[in-house]
Amino acid sequence: MPGPYRVAVVGFGMAGATTAFLLARDGHHVTLFERAPEVHPVGAGIILQPSGQAVLQHLGVLDQVVARSAPLESLNAVHWHGRTMIRNRYPDFEPGCTAYGTHRGVLFDALKTLVETQPVEMRLGIEIARRTVADNAVTLTDTTGRRHGPFDFVVCGDGSRSALRKSLDSRWWSWPYTHGTLWAIAPGRGVPGELLQIVRRNRHLSGLLPLGDGLVTLYWGLPIREFETTRRGGLERLKSEIIAFCPQAAEPLEFIHDFDQLLFTTYRANWMARRFDRHTLFIGDAAHAMSPHLGQGINLAMVDAWVLAGCVRETRTPLEAFRLWHRRQAGYLRYYAAVTFFLSPFFQSDCTFLGWGRDVVLPWLPKIPLVKRQMLMTVAGLKGGWLKGRRQI
Repeated sequence: MPGPYRVAVVGFGMAGATTAFLLARDGHHVTLFERAPEVHPVGAGIILQPSGQAVLQHLGVLDQVVARSAPLESLNAVHWHGRTMIRNRYPDFEPGCTAYGTHRGVLFDALKTLVETQPVEMRLGIEIARRTVADNAVTLTDTTGRRHGPFDFVVCGDGSRSALRKSLDSRWWSWPYTHGTLWAIAPGRGVPGELLQIVRRNRHLSGLLPLGDGLVTLYWGLPIREFETTRRGGLERLKSEIIAFCPQAAEPLEFIHDFDQLLFTTYRANWMARRFDRHTLFIGDAAHAMSPHLGQGINLAMVDAWVLAGCVRETRTPLEAFRLWHRRQAGYLRYYAAVTFFLSPFFQSDCTFLGWGRDVVLPWLPKIPLVKRQMLMTVAGLKGGWLKGRRQI
């Protein structure tokens, strides 16, 4: 292994924390930048897929995380009148396969504790605005004009709204979705063993994700343009509408007494034609943010970090490591980005024709054994690419 390198990691999220720990453990000098003055998890519950579990197993914290998570045997999508649209059972992929509903805080605390076991220099309350490359090194400048560095390379994991993407000489685009989600984490069981989603075409979507610790994530999808109208309509009206649509939501809604307990989240799809240059690599949502409909985002971010650490160990320069990372990750990420982008409008969009088509076609796909196998491999986060089989992580 070369080095040790001077490494800057931008963003103390799941991707950044995993990267900082792995590179510091390998002996590199890591500085971790985070714009928030204090670090804590933000967002609803997540699905810890078998792909993400594999990374946590390598890190030695899987048992710690799953002990406070809820096992998920299936992802169950049901029409509002009760008929099952599709049910993906993880054990049908392979015996013993399962996912977990996990509170972000549980996962983040495990990763943060790992970072704290290493000599990582953490600089909080610093928002990196741009980078400068000179003399084969990188200097970062924050929003106050203060300069940091020099570094041998930078790993950007600063989220879907990354300010540093424009510093890379690469085509990229960011597509905001027209629909978002109201969500809350509250005491409740949900439906044990499954993520339940209730749909009415692609206009209405509600779900319950058990999280462990006696908690559940409740979510209610709606067009962004209707959020203010929904808020003005009042909490009780909204609760009545949700319960009528998803009776299982009554239990967690008992603990919602103020509209501000419901958080509204919007999403965007990011794609970069090239995610690296000689000194900088983008990973996680900064490089490939997706809607949450396939439940892959955080899992992909941790796989990004795990693969990068291996590539740094196996190569002689940062550029060689980034090129190797690209060869190992590009097809995998391209597949998940495309599938998620394609599927999202079938579940939330204004094109009612797509919802009708989904209702007709989707229930038939698992009846084809080969298609069912590919679908299960995909939701597990283990599909290696369009023409590839199972990914080993």
